[in-house]
Amino acid sequence: MNGARTVADLLRASSRSYRDSSAIVGEGRTVTYGELDTRTNQVASGLRAHGLGRGDRVAYLARNGTEFWELFFGTAKSGPAVVPLNFRLSADEIAWILSDAEPSVLVVEDHLTDLVPADFDGLRLVFSQEGEPTVPQGWVAYEQWLAQQSTTDPAQDVSGDDLLSLMYSSGTTGKPKGVTTTSDAMLAAVAAFAAQFEVGPDTVSLVPTPYYHIAAGGWSLISLAHGGRIIQFIEVTPQSMLGLLVGHRATHVIMVPTVMQMVISNPQAAAADYSSVEHLVYGGSPISETVMLGTQEIFDAKLSQSYGLTETIGVTTILRPEDHVTGPESKLQSAGRAVPGIEIRTVDGEGKDVPTGEVGEVVVRGAMVTRSYWRRPDATEASFFDGDWFRTGDAGYLDADGYLFLKDRLKDMIVTGGENVYPAEVENVLMAHPAVQEVAVIGIPSQRWGETPHAVVVTRQGESVTPEELIAFTREHLAHFKCPTSVEVIEMLPRNPSGKILKRELRAPHWAAAERTIG
Repeated sequence: MNGARTVADLLRASSRSYRDSSAIVGEGRTVTYGELDTRTNQVASGLRAHGLGRGDRVAYLARNGTEFWELFFGTAKSGPAVVPLNFRLSADEIAWILSDAEPSVLVVEDHLTDLVPADFDGLRLVFSQEGEPTVPQGWVAYEQWLAQQSTTDPAQDVSGDDLLSLMYSSGTTGKPKGVTTTSDAMLAAVAAFAAQFEVGPDTVSLVPTPYYHIAAGGWSLISLAHGGRIIQFIEVTPQSMLGLLVGHRATHVIMVPTVMQMVISNPQAAAADYSSVEHLVYGGSPISETVMLGTQEIFDAKLSQSYGLTETIGVTTILRPEDHVTGPESKLQSAGRAVPGIEIRTVDGEGKDVPTGEVGEVVVRGAMVTRSYWRRPDATEASFFDGDWFRTGDAGYLDADGYLFLKDRLKDMIVTGGENVYPAEVENVLMAHPAVQEVAVIGIPSQRWGETPHAVVVTRQGESVTPEELIAFTREHLAHFKCPTSVEVIEMLPRNPSGKILKRELRAPHWAAAERTIG
């Protein structure tokens, strides 16, 4: 990657070679590499002038926007870590993350400023993607602040094991955990991922994923590191996704299987001109032979499946184009094999390898795997064994050829429409309702979202409550994507002899027809 020793070097190299080429197109503000390099110098200079350096944090609370990349590379050039926040969270959830991350600077889209707690005492910068921003009292307009900063690169890069980014992923205790990513880990991930997809200055990557997801950052960086361009979405819909894909002649596309199915089944979508597409990457779940064959016919492009976690920078395994074949030896229902630089094992509860073909917990290690959770030594210790083997919490098996087949989720996380939801967080809210005695939240199949939260409730003696009331109650306290879409009331939750709720029994009737119960 042009001899890059830091993440900031990736942009510098692309700016030197492709200064007048577009780096970001689509929705939001279009910029060239030269413009992006200059503006990130200004962000970096401004952060240094405000007293920030290595070990500090800067948070971004907004929809996808060019401002994110200005902040990402601006922090990479000046020392602090960037903290992308999920703009769909509630004010209480945002407040908790801010209290944990303790950023010194916030960059917020103007319609989201009400989510920021009144007692936040750092620098508040506000911007708009729809004209001049509304600037509340105590805030500073981002563009006004930026214009006052030097265009000289301070060259105080985040490097080596320095913290580059802090991304929050909900924890099983119901509170989010900050996943730490270092500069060297990100460089390793970009190198490993880019090697799979033949990227270069002619690459045009479609990025329909929110920037607070690790997949969006990694997918964007493999293009930005090689002088390609990314197609940005402020907020994505299937219609806008296909429109920008065709309009900007995307060469590299990420897409979830539900959208692939929609393209195949919609005559108008299927008839569009996809001749520019060279490689289509999907994730979240495997695809059927029918979807594979239909996608190959319509796009006439290479197909790959990617499996990963925030803790592995979204890079763990790849099911490569040559694996997308039919027949008795097909690996289509697998998640592929480990990418270079990643090792995978499946182990039992004691950390010992299980035999080939036998289900165990998937554990991984490699340069791109996180080293710790932010300020959570207990969670860090519980997630690693034998030094550097990371417990993914996913169950699966490896076949004789090294292909990983995922079977279930050891951690109870629900993946709904690409968003991660942990049942404990939802259960904690439902338990606060006066009519609820006990509750278990599980993921059940959803044609639209892949899976969706479902609450199983036991009411207090003499109390009654409707599903609609409980759903409305959760929506007062949580982001809507975390809330149950259905509720059933039963007399007693199933438990094992030690008293633990048997969620597998609750899930079984809903997943009886599913081959794989994990994305």
